[in-house]
Amino acid sequence: MTYIFPLNREAIETVLPHRDPMLFIDRVNAATETSISAHTFVDPDWSVFQGHFPELPVMPGVLLIETIAQAGALILGLKGVVPDGVFVGLTGVELAKFRRVVSPGDTLNVYVELTRERRGFYKFEGKIDVEDDIVAELKFAAAQMSL
Repeated sequence: MTYIFPLNREAIETVLPHRDPMLFIDRVNAATETSISAHTFVDPDWSVFQGHFPELPVMPGVLLIETIAQAGALILGLKGVVPDGVFVGLTGVELAKFRRVVSPGDTLNVYVELTRERRGFYKFEGKIDVEDDIVAELKFAAAQMSL
């Protein structure tokens, strides 16, 4: 399949199995066979903010990791290496650093690079920035898994 960038959420849903409330990529700005640039708007109405520090809402670090992992899975899906009946699952987070709080209303710029690929196993490096200020970065692994 040929993709024309940017990709909107509807096009992303043709590649990823995630759906609301767990789809965290709103748009793919550009992608190659080894990298992706995407973004998402941190909606103040997300239900997570009702319980994660309601007086001072903060996007949980685990959701930042999930956002980066979804971008990694998109690289593989867009290049067509994920067969039907298989999904790409996170298998490890090697190094995660959180540099700044992410608040409702922020726009996350997500960048991921595929650094290694071998027989259905993958290694990635990713980061998120908000207005050119890095908020999270990590190295992670993923693998193809049967449904």
